[in-house]
Amino acid sequence: MGKFDQITYFIAVVEEHGFAAAARKFGVSTAAVSRQIARLEAELKAELLVRTTRKLSLTDIGARYYQQCKKTLLELNEAEIAIANSRNEAVGILNVTSSRYFAMRFLLPYLPEFMELNPKLQIKIELAERFPDLAQENVDVLFGVSMEGPPELVRKRVSTTRYVLCASPDYLAKNGIPKTPSELGKHRYITHSMRNPDNLVTFKDNEQIYVEPVLWLNDSRALCECALLGMGIIKLHEYIVAEALQDGRLIEVLPEFQESSLSVYLYYQASRYLQPKIRRFIDFFTK
Repeated sequence: MGKFDQITYFIAVVEEHGFAAAARKFGVSTAAVSRQIARLEAELKAELLVRTTRKLSLTDIGARYYQQCKKTLLELNEAEIAIANSRNEAVGILNVTSSRYFAMRFLLPYLPEFMELNPKLQIKIELAERFPDLAQENVDVLFGVSMEGPPELVRKRVSTTRYVLCASPDYLAKNGIPKTPSELGKHRYITHSMRNPDNLVTFKDNEQIYVEPVLWLNDSRALCECALLGMGIIKLHEYIVAEALQDGRLIEVLPEFQESSLSVYLYYQASRYLQPKIRRFIDFFTK
C-alpha cells in the first residue's frame, strides 16, 4: 500500500474519530488501518496521533499534517472533477438537503435508478427541515420545498401536493369543528416555525386568515404527533398526513375551502448547473 492510501486512512481516522470507524468506512479491519498509520508515522519519523484508551487526538504536528493533506486531497479531487466535467461525467460528491417526509416519498424510491445511471457519483443527503445557504454551506441542491426561496436561486418543480388542515377526532369532539375559515381563530393552532409568516393560513381564492399559534415546532413529524395527541389543528402537506387521514386518526377540516394544489420545488445555484453531477440530478428528478 502506497503513501496516498496511508494518507487517506489517516484522514479517515481523524474525521471518523477512531480507527474502528475508519476501518468500517473502507471495509477493512481495524488492525489494517492501525498498521498503515504506524507505517506512515515511521516514514515521517513523527507521531501524528495520541492514542489513549479513552480518546484519540492529534499531536501539533499531526494537526498541521492533517490540514495540509486535506487541502491537497481536495485540490486533487477538484482536478479530477474538472477533467470529468470536460467529459460530461458525473463524479465527486453531490450534497443534497431535503425534508425527511419529502425524501421518503419523492427522493429515496428513485435513488437506486439514479445511482445506477451515475455509478461514479457519491451522494450525501441531509434530512432536515430548513432552508440552507447553498453557497456558504456547500449544498448543491435543496430538494422538496414549497416556500419561496431567495431570488438568486433557480427553482424547478419536482411535484405537486396540497396543504391539509387537520386535527384528531378527540380534539374536534371537545372543541368543535370549524365551519368557515374565520372560525379557525377560535381554535388551538400549531404551526411550523420555519414558515414566514408562521400565523397565516391561505385558502382558495386567496382568502387569508391570521391565527395566533399556541405552539411552534421545527419538525413536521412532531407537528403530526401533536395533532394525534389532540393538542390542536395543524397544517401540513397531504403526503405527510395521508396515512393518518386514511385510517381516521386525523380528520381534515375546512376541505371545501382549501387551495387545490401546491407546487414543490428543488433549488440550486444557476452558476453550478453546468456541473454534470448537479445537472444530471436536476434533470432526472424534474423530468
